[in-house]
Formats: sequence, C-alpha cells, structure tokens
Amino acid sequence: MIPKETVDKIFDSIKIEEVITDYLPDLKKRGTNYWACCPFHNEKTPSFSVSPTKGIYKCFGCGAGGNAVNFVMEIGSLSYPEALKELALKYNIEIKEKELTPEQIDKENKRDGIYLISSYANKFFQEQLWETEEGKIIGLSYFKQRGYSEETIKKFQLGFSPKQKDALSKQAIKNLYQKEFLEESGLSFFNERGCADRFKERVIFPIHNYSGKVLGFGGRALDPKNKAKYLNSPENPIYNKSKVLYGLYFAKLAIGRRDNCFIVEGYTDVISMYQAGVENVVSASGTALSTEQINLIGRLTKNITLLFDGDEAGLRASFKSIDLILREGMNVKVVMFPEGEDPDSYSKMLSQEDFINYLSENSKDFIQYKSELLNKNSKNDPAKRVKHIKDIARSISVIPDRLLRSEYCKVSSSLLDVSEQDLLREVSLFLQEKKKVKFIHSKTSQQNKIAAEIEKKPVKTNLLEVCEKEILRLLFNYGNEILEFEDEKINVSEYIMGELHNDNITFSNSFYKQIMNEYKQKILEKKMFNLNHFLNHENSEIQQLSISFVSKKHEISKKWEDIHHIFTGDETKNLELTIEKAVLSLKQAFIKNEIEQINKRISDEEDPSIIIITKLTKLNKALVIINKLLGRNFN
Repeated sequence: MIPKETVDKIFDSIKIEEVITDYLPDLKKRGTNYWACCPFHNEKTPSFSVSPTKGIYKCFGCGAGGNAVNFVMEIGSLSYPEALKELALKYNIEIKEKELTPEQIDKENKRDGIYLISSYANKFFQEQLWETEEGKIIGLSYFKQRGYSEETIKKFQLGFSPKQKDALSKQAIKNLYQKEFLEESGLSFFNERGCADRFKERVIFPIHNYSGKVLGFGGRALDPKNKAKYLNSPENPIYNKSKVLYGLYFAKLAIGRRDNCFIVEGYTDVISMYQAGVENVVSASGTALSTEQINLIGRLTKNITLLFDGDEAGLRASFKSIDLILREGMNVKVVMFPEGEDPDSYSKMLSQEDFINYLSENSKDFIQYKSELLNKNSKNDPAKRVKHIKDIARSISVIPDRLLRSEYCKVSSSLLDVSEQDLLREVSLFLQEKKKVKFIHSKTSQQNKIAAEIEKKPVKTNLLEVCEKEILRLLFNYGNEILEFEDEKINVSEYIMGELHNDNITFSNSFYKQIMNEYKQKILEKKMFNLNHFLNHENSEIQQLSISFVSKKHEISKKWEDIHHIFTGDETKNLELTIEKAVLSLKQAFIKNEIEQINKRISDEEDPSIIIITKLTKLNKALVIINKLLGRNFN
C-alpha cells in the first residue's frame, strides 16, 4: 500500500499538461487550455481538452475524462497503484511501501509479481550477454554480426539466455522470487523432475509497454537443430500480444515528431531501421496487425506506412493490414522491397542516406500500390482485372469518411481505367452489404439491450432532475463566489443551501442527493468548497459528473468583446441573476412535481381529505408566485 501522505505529495506535484504531453506530443495550448486529438478514439479535429488550472482532461467526442492518474491508468492499461508509481518516478518522489510477504503480493496483486519477475529476467539476460564468456562468444557476437552497435544493443536491452536449462529459474528462486510468478510469466516450466527455462540458449529481445515496462520476451534460437527459430512469451495478466507493439516505447517521440509510423514484421527489422536513422518504426511482434495496435499508433499519428517483403506472403499480409488501418480512419501507404530483401537486409545494403531516400521515393498510397499490382498481374485477364477492381472497391468502402471515399474513387478511376460512376456503384454495394450484415447481427443484440433496459428499470429524466443537476453544476463552478444583492453579500453555496433549507426542498434524484449531501458536509467542515475533492473522487461516477460540470467545450477570449464589440451571454456577467433564476426554476419544478403527485393521489381516492385539498391550494398559489417572479425578472 502507498501511504496517504505520499499519494497527496504525488497529486500536489503533478502538472497534468506535462504528464499528457509525454504521451501526446501534439498537445497545443489554445486559450487557457491545451488541445489534441483524443488518444481514446479516432478523430481528425481535436476535441480532447486539458485544463491545467483544474487538473483534468475531458474529451468532448467520446466523453473520456479524469485527472492525470486516470489518464496514465487508461493510456498505459495500468492499475491505480501502478499509475501512482509511474507519476512518482516522473516527479522523483520516493515511495516507501510496507514490506509485503510473497503470499500478500500474490493475494494483493498478481500483476505486480509478474512485472517484478519480468524486470528481473530482463536484467539477468543482459548480464549474461555482457558479463559471461558464453554470452560474449555466442550472443554478443551474433548481434555484432547483424551489424548492431553496442549502443543499439544496450538501448533495446538485448540479452542472452545460456545453454544451461534452468539458469534463470534457479537464480530467480535463489533470489526469493516465487515459482508461481516464473511459471505465470512463461519464463519457466516446473514439474516433479525440476524446472527449465523457456528461452534457454537464445538471444533475447525484451518487449516493453508504452511506458517502458517489460511485459515479455522474444527469443531467437542460434542452434540450427532447434525446431522453433523464434519463441515468444505466452500471454499472461500483463502481456497481450494484440495490444503491444515491439519498439513503440523507443519510437513514440519520433512518430509524433515525424507524423508517421513505419510498421515492419520482426524485431530485427525494427532494430536495424532504428540504427539506420529511421526511429519511427514498430513491429506487430510476429502476430497479425490488430485494431488495438493500430489505435496505439493513432494516439501519436494518423499516418502509417507498411514495410513488407516482396514475396507472396508479404503481399497477402499487406492487403489485410491496409483494410484494417483504413477502417480505423487512418491513412496508409506501402513500401515494397526488392524480392529476397526485407527492411533489415536492405537497411544494411544501402547507406543511411540512400535507405531513407528509398523509403521516401518508394512510399505509395494504397490505391497506387494496389493498382500497380493489378496492372502487373492481370493486364490481359479480364476476370482477374474485375477481381482486383472489386478488391480496391472493398478497401475504399471501409473508409469511414464519405468525402474521402469519393476522392479515392475519383483517383482510382483514372488509375484503373474504370468509370468513376462504376467504381462508386461498386463501393456502394459493399457498403449496403455491410449494413445488411450489421442489421442481422444487431437484431439479437438489440433484443438483449431492451431486456437489459427493462431489467434496470431506469427512471426517466424529468424537469425536476434537470434543475437539480443545474444547481449542482452552479455549486461546483461558483460555490465560493460572492453574490452582491441590494442589502447583503453572501457566497453562492450559502445562498443556495439557505433557499433550499427555507422551503424544505430535497433532491428527488438519489445520485444527485448523495452528491449534495457530501457537498454540504464538506462545506460544514472547511467553510469553503474544495473542487479537487470531487475531481479526484474515489467514486468514478461522481468524478466524471464533476469533470463534466467544470469542462467547457469552447472558450471565449477575454479580448473578444473589446476587439469585436460582440457581447456574449456569459453567465458570470450577472451571476446573481443566473443563480436566482436556477433556484426559482428548481422551486417551480419541485412545486409542479408535488402538485402532480397530489393530483394523482386525489384521483385515486374517492373522498380526499381536507388536508390534501388545502396543501394543493397552497402549492398552486406558491406556483403562481414563482411563475410571476421568473416572468418578471427573466423574460
């Protein structure tokens, strides 16, 4: 457990714009806030806002919001303690945790145990490479034969696992690491005869997450007799292959700066290209490119360039990846290498300058790339031509942006020697096909949704709840502001609380009532409203509502009125009027709700009591007064 004093120190040290800039290099200041394209969904126009003064972020596109700790948790797939540790490291804050027994570690957080053993294994493999004779003779010489400099080897933390079948396992157990974590991480196998290392007699490529923690390993066998040339860590609580990109930790800054990401096939391709000066490069770690991996890149750039071998397998892989990238609303180009070459071999064949020029000169838009293949492979075969044209139309159809689809049809028609109308019609057919499939699949899910909604029995939002929410919004934004009426000065919190207390009004919505009660309690304790208490609330629903209250999608410059003489309806210009209107509106909605309940009760009873009739009469008179006040002051 992290002590509360340390947690408070971390929160006090955090500058949210500094934290988020580490992950979103394109974060730009506009007015008092910072803006960028949201890392949690695909968009072309920035709707992701960061407020340094409030210490929060809010996306007005997908609704994501929170503080710096929430952001680090979400973007790095980390737990709350892991995110705090990440931020403590950034701000050089020492965390002194209570010492836990192995049993407590296992019970509290299995992920922590696997992170620890992965970090230990990473150090072990590097020590074996640099400090043992076996490592130097076999592992280091292999890396140097591939042309890697010592600087590159150390940067990517490459290592070596010795021939001894249980070297890592025995050393880890000797250092009091648990067998369970060794086994769970996939580093070791255990049976009644003893243990064995998964990666024995292999050179090691550690796999890092977005923030640099080791998640798993890739190992390449150097013995030709070994059946499996490459071996990877199995999936476990911290390692999911489809959500990780090899090299992203080292490439992320270059990807942001160059607004492009190269994707290659293997570990060695990444390292060779990085050493050749192309640092914005990653690999899918031996798996087919996934939507999650594309979205990881989408946090940094909307432009992807695929680098594939010139063989048949490379062509098939490129076609699948192109459609996947387009479907996520991103731009894709392709570079093909001469037959028999790959990014690793070709980067060594050419000088650094020539290799970078080759990538630039041979980078082709997916339409141009597919069209050239079409002309090359099916020039005199009408059936093949039609098949390839349909394939291009299918790729265009997955692009989410309608105008972009239209533009690609225009470009493709001239390249393919097909009329634009025919191509548009073919794209339209694919779109209709997808809609049909979606409709069929959505029927069952729609029925399930309806059933779930019935089960939840949601309360329909009414005018009274809207007014209650508005009162909370005003309290959160202006609770400590001073209102100046003719005969008195009073802060917003006191005024609203007093008005509601005098008329015995309590909130009808249980969630809003819970927040209001907590608000009152905090006011009684501190005499002033502390917004940070709610922005960092342990209840995520309260936190998200608080963020939505204080987040503004559009900011109006303070100089706007002076320069343009255009006056905006800013609620703070006459805060007294804003607050008074909100309170009267709540009272009006409250009285209407009471009247509705009494009328319903009267209709259900044969002989309603005089008390009920009298109450109804009073409420109707009160409503008339409220209506006059609202009409007089605000119409």
